[in-house]
Amino acid sequence: MTPLKEQLEHFLPTLDFQNASQFSRISQNLVLDDGYSQTDNEGVKYLCGYNEMDEREEELTQEMLLSRFSEGLQHIDTQSLINVTNLAFWKASSQKEGFHISHALDDNPNSYWQSDGSQPHYIEANFSKRVEIIQLALFLSVIVDESYTPQILKIYAGHSSSDSTLYKTLEVRNLNDWVLLTFADNRPQDKLLKCQYLRIDIPVNHENGKDTHLRGLRVYTPYLRTAVEKSFVVDSLSVGEVFSGFTLR
Repeated sequence: MTPLKEQLEHFLPTLDFQNASQFSRISQNLVLDDGYSQTDNEGVKYLCGYNEMDEREEELTQEMLLSRFSEGLQHIDTQSLINVTNLAFWKASSQKEGFHISHALDDNPNSYWQSDGSQPHYIEANFSKRVEIIQLALFLSVIVDESYTPQILKIYAGHSSSDSTLYKTLEVRNLNDWVLLTFADNRPQDKLLKCQYLRIDIPVNHENGKDTHLRGLRVYTPYLRTAVEKSFVVDSLSVGEVFSGFTLR
């Protein structure tokens, strides 16, 4: 980093000069398939995924599949991340009566958002200020939702809808689980997506379905330890020790 960029990054961190151009250049296509035992190392993690105890997928019941919803949330809770999903204003391109977008944000695997209009469908989130997202979680089930399952998802991020950039195009081949999207591949320096606006476009469904189901969506930021650590330092030192290097004028 040049001295100028270093100073700009220090005094104007919200503008993110160092990595803004890099993010705009990177747009990857990822295939989502939890039927493999190997863990995808390209910014994707499956919580349940392949399980040798499972029989063929056709024999899995809806109850068994939806139990993964609650199990996945419990696992995510152990990661010490902050769920900021409810801090955003969420809006959908359309929604069927009784299937509001809020149903994709609750903790009930039996409720879901359903679109009610022409494709492409989309959902968008506006935060009141910039957030540093470390993980985006989606729950999809091809077996349960069949032709209502998104086949292609395009994720955009930016300061607003007018300047949002395509982050990734996801192809859902076989997914019956929570999938965690990270930003390690786009942002290896800090693994954070710094934005104020998110949008997920759904142009295509499985089996050429018209409307879409989305059962689970979560946005997470890292647990901020800085304030705690600073508090610990201040509490550990006396006032005289803290200000010993300063002179009052």
